[in-house]
Amino acid sequence: MNTTHQTRTVVAGGFRTAYLEAGDPAAETVVLIHDGGFGTTADLCWGDMIAPLTQRFHVLAPELLGWGGTDKVVFLDRSPYEPRVAHIAAFCAELGVERAHFVGASFGGSLVLRALSDPARPWPVERAVSISGTGGPYRLPQGAAALAEYTPSLDDAARMTALVVRSLDGLDEHVRTRYENSLVPGHWEALNAPRLSNPSVRRNLPPDPFLDRWAAVTTPVLLVEGRHDVLLEHHWSDKLADLAPGARAVEVDHAHEPNIEAPAETARLVLDFLTGVPS
Repeated sequence: MNTTHQTRTVVAGGFRTAYLEAGDPAAETVVLIHDGGFGTTADLCWGDMIAPLTQRFHVLAPELLGWGGTDKVVFLDRSPYEPRVAHIAAFCAELGVERAHFVGASFGGSLVLRALSDPARPWPVERAVSISGTGGPYRLPQGAAALAEYTPSLDDAARMTALVVRSLDGLDEHVRTRYENSLVPGHWEALNAPRLSNPSVRRNLPPDPFLDRWAAVTTPVLLVEGRHDVLLEHHWSDKLADLAPGARAVEVDHAHEPNIEAPAETARLVLDFLTGVPS
């Protein structure tokens, strides 16, 4: 069994898409969707969790539009979720993924919940895990503002990382890699472009149907909340779990991204849920 990941590319939905692959292709597939921070990549978000997951799964970890080795594409006339949900649907179709488990962190977790609640069922989801991804609601305004402000530098890469973990101890390489990733041509621009606003036009956002649609989700979903998360409202996972019959919440003694600060523990939590081990 292959326990090291390989970096590959594919054209999905017309976009050059980079992704990591690991494990036995004959095993069940788990698709990992990375977070939305500046300088993140599939490897930076999931690198230390991939090997444990290959004990049971074939792992695919695509990079979203705007990040890493994937095309730096921006849509200014729609939500940040819609084109990326469609992109991952095209990625799965291109690779022949007909059924899979999906695990997302932060923005990636929100994408998982958005795809699950889409009546069109764009992703082939068997079970799902959202780590600190709420689908959009329950974000703290000050946290969202802090994540949006980034000027490429080691200091800002450290500040960005400190928002998602409890301590930066042992994460020097992570911070440096985040900084270097944020220098990739088009990445910083792609993440900042959606905040552009036409000064001559006032746009009223339409009502968001997410919570109503989420309430109809029966797919088994694990919502992972960090007890020390400074970016989201406390008990967001309970609120979402109360709405959807297929969802359950669990709180861990970490911050926003336990996949980074406690990858072995988080991998075990994910493995147990995806394989049906009782908690």
